[in-house]
Amino acid sequence: MSTIEVVIYGASGYTGEHLMWKLAERGIPFIAAGRNKAKLERRIAEQAELKGARYEVVEVAHDEAALTELFRGRKVVHNLVGPYAQFGEPVVRAALAAGCHYFDATGEQDWQIIVRDRYGQAFADKGLIVSPSCSFMWTGGMLAAESVLSTPGIDSVDIAYAGEGVPSAASTLSFMRMCCQPQLRLVHGKMEAWPAATHMLMNVPGIHQTMIAFPWSGGGESVWYENDPRVRNCQTLVTFRNQALMQMLIPWMEEFAEKYAHLSQAEQEAATNRWALQIAPEGDMPREDLRVHRTIVSCHGRGTQVARSTVTYGATGYVFTGTLGAALIDWLLQGRQSVAGFQPATQIMSIPRLRAELFEAGVLGQVSEVIA
Repeated sequence: MSTIEVVIYGASGYTGEHLMWKLAERGIPFIAAGRNKAKLERRIAEQAELKGARYEVVEVAHDEAALTELFRGRKVVHNLVGPYAQFGEPVVRAALAAGCHYFDATGEQDWQIIVRDRYGQAFADKGLIVSPSCSFMWTGGMLAAESVLSTPGIDSVDIAYAGEGVPSAASTLSFMRMCCQPQLRLVHGKMEAWPAATHMLMNVPGIHQTMIAFPWSGGGESVWYENDPRVRNCQTLVTFRNQALMQMLIPWMEEFAEKYAHLSQAEQEAATNRWALQIAPEGDMPREDLRVHRTIVSCHGRGTQVARSTVTYGATGYVFTGTLGAALIDWLLQGRQSVAGFQPATQIMSIPRLRAELFEAGVLGQVSEVIA
């Protein structure tokens, strides 16, 4: 068996491309694993950044036993096969059985809750980290929230994302189900569902027009803060510059609530997969451009007698996600682990170091104070 300690499962996808690039920049060897070896080899050959990198390509069945065998003797598994609520559990169970830390890049709030409730304690008992949503969503919002929570007396955070870019095919499958399944927010210490098919107009700092926004699964921040004594209220909204996409999703959300929400989980997933495939991009996507694919994350913090708001300007959700994943993996390989169990990126690595890593990569920029 090789001595490589990192497995990227689902490496042939768009997010996998960015994670392999960022691991190679750090000189970290990795196993690129997936169900189709030829596709993996083709995708790797197309990336100039991987010339000279140390890696192995492994074809593996999406099966708990096969994955456990692949993961055995490794340290970190980063799972990029989604939608995670549909495909994630065999990977989590295999990582746990093999004694590996587990990361993924989910935006699916219900998947975060599944991981926390079914596997969080088991990972903690083994001294391992299990951390879903190591990605722009929802780590960008956590960083913004931590900025305002540093002000004494603030106990409520209202987070908003504004993005510019094209979601990958896998992301499209995920966000379609995310917008249709129950979407939760933290209200006075308890998780509460938004009304089905919620959409609203939102003001985004730095943009003059109002934009259609959704809870986008409810956001991962409410899950991370649910048991945090500092936070009583947390909600997240998401919008994209592509307002035609946002408008297109509303009728499907409404149809789901009317015709599918009472059906079996399998029937619900089939419906959202069918809709997603109608709009998902086909073929390989070009690399994001930092000059075009810009992001904004704002956070309004409130306490009884105090308030603070910030806006963070950045770029490229997928490069952010690749940079974040590589930085967290590097941190653990250096033996700097200080937590275990179900943990956000902001607890795994110190926040100043995390910000510095993202700033150096050009994906996290100016943080400005704004009027709430």
